[in-house]
Amino acid sequence: MLGAAAYTYRIKHEAETIEEQVAKVDRKISLEKETISLLQADWTVLDQPARLQRLANIYDAQLQLKPISPEQIVTADELPAPPPAPLNVPIPTAPNMGRYAYNAGPNAQ
Repeated sequence: MLGAAAYTYRIKHEAETIEEQVAKVDRKISLEKETISLLQADWTVLDQPARLQRLANIYDAQLQLKPISPEQIVTADELPAPPPAPLNVPIPTAPNMGRYAYNAGPNAQ
């Protein structure tokens, strides 16, 4: 009988501990949701077109922004080709291998 009471008490205590942990996580989740909501409100204010236009006018000399022209809009086929892949340069793995000249390989001096 005493063993059953001790077991029941231990299980109850573990359940209470788990409930406290769940409550703590729930509080953290609600805090994060509130933070996300505040950040979204901040973003909405910062992203207003009138505000951005006013900043563009203030910093016009530094930014040197210009309207885009129709010639700047291209299709994917008109984009330049990607740059070639870099040469395979071995990386020294031991101190006796020495240093390599950039893209020259192990025989370069």
